[in-house]
Amino acid sequence: MEHFTVKHPVELIEALMSEVGYSTRTRARNALKRGEILVNGKTAFKGNDVLEPDTKVSILSKADVEKQARTGGTGRKPKASHTTSVLRAPFPVVYEDENIFVYEKPANWVCASPNPKVKTTYTAVKAYLENKTEEEVDVHFVNKLPREASGLLVVAMSKEWRQHLQEHWGSFAKGLYVLVEGHLAADDALLLRPENGDPYELEYRTMRATERFTLLKFKSGYDVIRDMLPALRKQDCLLIGVGKTAPDPIKRGGIHLFALAIQGPNGETINVKTRVPNEFLKLVRGGSSPKPAPRASQGRSEPRPEVGGQSEKRRSTQSRKR
Repeated sequence: MEHFTVKHPVELIEALMSEVGYSTRTRARNALKRGEILVNGKTAFKGNDVLEPDTKVSILSKADVEKQARTGGTGRKPKASHTTSVLRAPFPVVYEDENIFVYEKPANWVCASPNPKVKTTYTAVKAYLENKTEEEVDVHFVNKLPREASGLLVVAMSKEWRQHLQEHWGSFAKGLYVLVEGHLAADDALLLRPENGDPYELEYRTMRATERFTLLKFKSGYDVIRDMLPALRKQDCLLIGVGKTAPDPIKRGGIHLFALAIQGPNGETINVKTRVPNEFLKLVRGGSSPKPAPRASQGRSEPRPEVGGQSEKRRSTQSRKR
């Protein structure tokens, strides 16, 4: 019987690979299924369990497992009807069926890493899906987001679905919340100038603004962020938490992929959405919803509503209009 003690918080399956030397996660999972792994003296089956420092992990030999079974221990995975704990998803599950699994990635989490010691959303979700059933599952990750962003990530449950979704990803409708320091004209458009493409206008909706920050809503995916950054800077706006010199009041990026409209290989339509992150709402709390300025062609010269600082009289007037 081999032993090791955990020195820092880590998932069990990652600890087995780094400390014991299992060459693949499949071999480590098979050891768990055979009942060869003990955590603080108890048989462990869930590779995504997070171990705290000073946790003792033991690796049993085949003879040890047989002896444990003879003396009242168990080397078999308990049936679902006899388990007292409920398997919890590591992240909020937005949608799930036999073809895809959609979850919400929190900010400050890495999607994937070649370093097995780095905790990622991919390893956590894969372990969760594999532990949900005793049957073999085919897991394929479709899209990704950077560490500072949050939003929807899609897992395909077959190679066919993964290939289809990735090939058609650019054609799917998407929704993006963007939080900036600064102000833009309400409900307008940004002129984006891609390096290898023609300039184009990307429309946005102004959700809420304070004296310092503005929350915007785009009908687009994360791929526009690179071209959006210089367009925002030209308007004296900075994307929250993105870049070394960017303001970072909420310790994360001001990017959230909140909506996806997916079409499957057989014409299946799947629409998924999430809410505005609480961190965004707190930062623009008390702000207003600015109205777009009248167009010059209409011949009117009404002043644009003030951003984030309406008087009580103007607020009451707008309330009566609504």
